Amino acid sequence: MFTPDEIDYLNKIPKSKIVKIYPYNPISVIIAKEIIASVKNIYPDLDVKHMGASALKISGQQDLDIYAFSTPADFRKYLPDLIKLFGKPLHKHETFCEWKFQKDKFYIEFYLTAKDSPTMQKQIKVFEILNNNPDLLKEYEDLKSSMNGKSFKEYQEKKYRFYHKILRK
Repeated sequence: MFTPDEIDYLNKIPKSKIVKIYPYNPISVIIAKEIIASVKNIYPDLDVKHMGASALKISGQQDLDIYAFSTPADFRKYLPDLIKLFGKPLHKHETFCEWKFQKDKFYIEFYLTAKDSPTMQKQIKVFEILNNNPDLLKEYEDLKSSMNGKSFKEYQEKKYRFYHKILRK
């Protein structure tokens, strides 16, 4: 049922990791806008999107998921100034570069990524479905809230199952 990428991610989650879910905080949107503005100030034509629970304005892990879309061939064009903004990337892969840092009390995950990669296309589709369907969004938020204090791996598995379910509809 899980994709190879999902299985790979699930296998990397430490057994002791616990998920903590926080109520939606409107300050998250302000911080996301600040980060996006800092990128757009350097690269006005770069497509940068805030996605995830904070963008959906629901409970979550007090993190912000921000994506800058580029072709992998152009990554090297953007990396020098993104490194000036966010420091050295945590990971560099063929289809994305990943930064993780903290701003105020929020955990930021910033990705320079290929918009057309299958994984990113799935994330965009899930986000759009949730953003356009209040009933599914409520169900998703309830799922997330029900996992507060539980195993992060189990939380991620339930999220993946939910994503697969709504993508089949």
